[in-house]
Amino acid sequence: SSSSEYELALPADWQVVAKQRLIPLPDALFEQYDLLECRCFMGLFPEIKRAWITVDHRLFLWNYEDESDFYSFDDQEQIIVSVALVKPKPGVFVDAIRHVLVVATPLEVFLLGVGYDAGKLAGVRGSGSGGEVTLFATQISVPADGVAMTSICGTSDGRVFMSGNDGALYEFAYQSEDGWLTKKAKKINLTSTIASYFVPTFFSTKREKTALSMVVDDMRRLLYVLLQDGSIKVIWLGANGSEFLLTHHHRSIATSAALLCPQFNEGVTEGGPVLEIASMHVIPFSESRTLSLVVITGGGCRLYFSPVPRAQRYYETSAMASQPAGLQPESFELVHVRMPPDLRTTIPRSMQCLTSRQALNVHTAFYCNGTALLAHTWNEDHDSIVGAAPACAQILARTSRQPRATLSEHASSARIEGRTWAIAEIDSTGDSAPAGLNDLASVSSVPTRSFAVLTNAGVSILEKQRPVDMLRALLARPALQDAQIKEFIAAYGLNETCAMCFTILCADDYSVHSMSMQVLNAARRILFEFGGVPHFVEPMAVGFAADGNVLEANGPTIQLSGRHYGLATYLARVLQSVWGKHATVSKSDRVSVSRLHVGIPTLELIEVQERLRRLQHFLNNNQRFLPDQLNQMPVQPIDSSRPPTDIAKCWSEEAASLGAIYELMVRSSEAISFLCLLGDFNLPVISDSIAEDQRKELSDIPFNQLVASEAGIAACKKLIMALINSQLKQHVSIDSVSDMLSKRCSSIFSDSDVALYKALEYLKLAAEAEEGAEAVALANEALALLTSISAMLTTKQVREISEQFEALGQYTAVASLSLACASESDPNNDALAYWSDGAPDNDPRESFYRKRVECYKCIIEMLDKRRDSVLNSKSLAMLPNNDALFQFALYDWLLDQGQASLLFQMRAPFVEKYLSLEPRTLVKCDMLWQFYIHENQFGKASFVQRELASSSLEGFDIDLARRIEYLSLSISNGKIAIDMVRGGQQNRVATRELLSEEEEINELATMLRENEDQLEIAQVQLEIQQQLRSLGGHETLALELDRRLFNVTELYSQFAEPLGLWDAMLLILKASNHDDPSLAKSIWMASLRSVLDDSQRTGLMAVASKVTRLGSRLYPSAAAFSLPMVAGILVEFSLERREEYRVGYVGDTLVRATVPHWAVFETLNAMYVDTAGGASDVDAEFLVREIAALANAWMDSAQCGSGDGGSPLIGSEDSMPVMAVDEALSQYIINATLNNNAELRSELQRVQEHIRRIF
Repeated sequence: SSSSEYELALPADWQVVAKQRLIPLPDALFEQYDLLECRCFMGLFPEIKRAWITVDHRLFLWNYEDESDFYSFDDQEQIIVSVALVKPKPGVFVDAIRHVLVVATPLEVFLLGVGYDAGKLAGVRGSGSGGEVTLFATQISVPADGVAMTSICGTSDGRVFMSGNDGALYEFAYQSEDGWLTKKAKKINLTSTIASYFVPTFFSTKREKTALSMVVDDMRRLLYVLLQDGSIKVIWLGANGSEFLLTHHHRSIATSAALLCPQFNEGVTEGGPVLEIASMHVIPFSESRTLSLVVITGGGCRLYFSPVPRAQRYYETSAMASQPAGLQPESFELVHVRMPPDLRTTIPRSMQCLTSRQALNVHTAFYCNGTALLAHTWNEDHDSIVGAAPACAQILARTSRQPRATLSEHASSARIEGRTWAIAEIDSTGDSAPAGLNDLASVSSVPTRSFAVLTNAGVSILEKQRPVDMLRALLARPALQDAQIKEFIAAYGLNETCAMCFTILCADDYSVHSMSMQVLNAARRILFEFGGVPHFVEPMAVGFAADGNVLEANGPTIQLSGRHYGLATYLARVLQSVWGKHATVSKSDRVSVSRLHVGIPTLELIEVQERLRRLQHFLNNNQRFLPDQLNQMPVQPIDSSRPPTDIAKCWSEEAASLGAIYELMVRSSEAISFLCLLGDFNLPVISDSIAEDQRKELSDIPFNQLVASEAGIAACKKLIMALINSQLKQHVSIDSVSDMLSKRCSSIFSDSDVALYKALEYLKLAAEAEEGAEAVALANEALALLTSISAMLTTKQVREISEQFEALGQYTAVASLSLACASESDPNNDALAYWSDGAPDNDPRESFYRKRVECYKCIIEMLDKRRDSVLNSKSLAMLPNNDALFQFALYDWLLDQGQASLLFQMRAPFVEKYLSLEPRTLVKCDMLWQFYIHENQFGKASFVQRELASSSLEGFDIDLARRIEYLSLSISNGKIAIDMVRGGQQNRVATRELLSEEEEINELATMLRENEDQLEIAQVQLEIQQQLRSLGGHETLALELDRRLFNVTELYSQFAEPLGLWDAMLLILKASNHDDPSLAKSIWMASLRSVLDDSQRTGLMAVASKVTRLGSRLYPSAAAFSLPMVAGILVEFSLERREEYRVGYVGDTLVRATVPHWAVFETLNAMYVDTAGGASDVDAEFLVREIAALANAWMDSAQCGSGDGGSPLIGSEDSMPVMAVDEALSQYIINATLNNNAELRSELQRVQEHIRRIF
């Protein structure tokens, strides 16, 4: 076949390849060129990002990405005739040598090792620095014997082939060391016969044509040799790559091409010039299974060859896909001729009539994955690079109409400086795999294919433009018209255009930053304004019936929007690289043990996941794409004549599909996270613990099944179980694993799954435990986990797990788990309401009731199996009794067993339930706490009594005295409850049912402290009430204090302060621990002053009585009874009323107020120190006499407390700090001596002698 159709691109000035920049040759290389004496060659080594230039015997490697860096090799004197970069043989060189440079001269061919480090110079001159190249002398060479090697190539496994100008083909064979009978390196003539070694050269009648070039097809194990006469030899290298067999020699290429395409006229004329072939290029399997070689002629034609016979090519394509690579080719024939593009197609059609068709003169060419670059001689100083690439949109459109549509391409030309020597593709991503044929399938907005064109002026960098690049260029135009957008949509289709918009909007950060906001906004605008709406499509004719009538489809169908299909297309292209690959594979290690491995490389998974996350980010940030927002799209339906219900149906269909696409995107991303996690935790090691049959089942699971099938989800669960088991066997907590699983792949594995797997593993370990205590502990841990996830357990799982608990003898666990599942399945307790309403028919609550009944059956069946041992009140009382419906089921079973008497022996929960139900009354509440006392549930009784004390409900006629009584009872019962809990007896409070012993004690202790605090406040409230009634005229306020318990703020602000109840105010300060010294002093002063100034009282004696009474209630509260403050007031009053004062009054009053002697001494001594230092104006002698009196009284009380009249008890609570007192007395004596107060000094000395005599 043949083809010659080319399309004009949109926009019209679009180029297949666009020239990005010209990198001129360094001046130093031009200087070397000036020294040329014989020959100069140049070419490209894209593998190491170098251009090579030979000038006579010198070889230069130029880093064209670094622009100036070049490496010179001139260690030999022979003229270099050929250079090639090949792969090294395994095991011959050190690991640093990644490539081998073959250098041919007329005298010898030698090898140089090439070390290449792509990252050495990275970051110095940018990311494209070209890396660092190091040459190593290998000392491996063979003699050339005067033969100039015209072409050199190598295979992937290290074989090196050379073609000589003598027409022979040679192999450069080498090894690491010399052998017994073999040399380290040798040159093998592959085309000579045995007789040629014995016949002199001048007797030879036939000479082989010289080979111009050679290319290797590593996948098919073929070597193609282009000869000087325009023929091609096909040599098979064997299935293992170690042979050399000529299988075909195509000598009539021009004639075959003319038969396929009459327009072909190169090399066809008899006696005319030989067909000129510019280059040969291998077609990889990824591009075609039937085509293997494309030959580009000097006229720009592309000739496609196939090693597959015609019949197999057309009728056995499915079988070919499964055939192994490397088989000997059965044929080699030309199957297609692609005519060169008319250069006029690279300009607008309106200008084509003004120019004539120009023949191409191609001297260098490049082809890979559908893209052809032809170096056409434009003039002496310039070449024109003619590019051709498939017009993907047009091909897809035609293929949808006819399966075998003709090839259509876009073509363009770009002029470059200089004459082209070589063209090569630059692997900018570091991935050697070529891009696909379909440019529409690109998921990155950065061009991934770029080419280097080497000329005698430098290296021109060209980038291939894809449709998405065309769209981006179109959107970047300053005055973009809607007509231009519509023209682009018409050319490429709405679905593909929307997919391109997603490619632009979901680009990586580097690409987004390189694009203007105009491009991004325009792409978003196309999606939402030109993306279309879902609508009905009328049926089309699908054929004809026997009577000639047209057959139509059954009714109209819904056509979803282009925006929807664009999203689906983009997502499919993102997932394309991993969708069909095996997520898990089985590989055998060195000891032939089969292990599971992640089948997709981690870097590839991460790359796909990053694209998915960017897409998810875009959808989340554009709410109009979410399914529940589709009805808010600001567009009108196409067919407004349809009823609103049809329009809504279309939107609903699109919403459902978009929701499924979004879910697929999320699940795919989480599946990738899951695979990465398996890789991180070493899946091969994890798989060692998996049974062989299960390992086979989990092997070779396609990624698409892992994402979109129940079997895939089940496989994930099994892999997760294996992961968890491996962690448990290593005695490693799986909390970190479960956290990562729930965060990264929650749709595959939730927190509930983590708990379930842990619990099942604990049950398994419990069954294997040798000690009973260990089994019980493991069973309890399993129960706790299962209870936490009881809402997700099915009745089948509950039954199976209950059987495991039964086997362990954990019967209480069966009841606990079943009741927890019943409760969680019916969180609103609809089942009880359904039962209470008489179980009406067709009630939606029936499903909750049925689920509860199924859970209860697990308990009833367990009891039925053990009825001989459980039919007693003690055993039945151990069952949980907080589920009324379960109690009903339990009582039904007891009645069926004829054990009605047990209902009366059991402490049935109905009493409590009845007493607790609304409406509540005082009588019912009193009965309730009495019931708890009867049941020894003192904690619950304490709680109810506290509630009664604090109750303010209508109808609860409780006076203040009774409230205090309730608080007192609550405190007593709380203390009993704590003692019982500490003694191992259950005693629960009403608000919490599942508490450990420590938690229960803490709960009761907290309630006890609150009750004691409340009781203290209530007693203050009672005292206020008593004072109000004693004052008279305040009965209303007194009755108000009966209605509820007030807090300290209310008591202070509403009663004590307004009425001047000083004692109550001090009690409130103590109860609240409100530290306000100035407020406390003002209250004390007011209270004591009112007593002191009362003419009907006895002055200081009345004050002492008041302080004694209050001190016994307030001390040692710092907030209400500050000792320095009270002592200061007493000193002040004593000095004020000297006529009533007696020595020792202050100390005696404070001691009677329950203040210890030592505290009074420290307070008075501190006051004396302040006086002596001038900080106070109190009479120092007054304080000294008080301290002396206090010391005497102190010793008297201490001696009385000793029991035998001897020395005071040392270490008692009120023991005298003898040294401190003695030192203080000594200081007082010194001061009295200095003040000439002999009387005071004598008195102090008597006290000091008394102390020293006793102690």
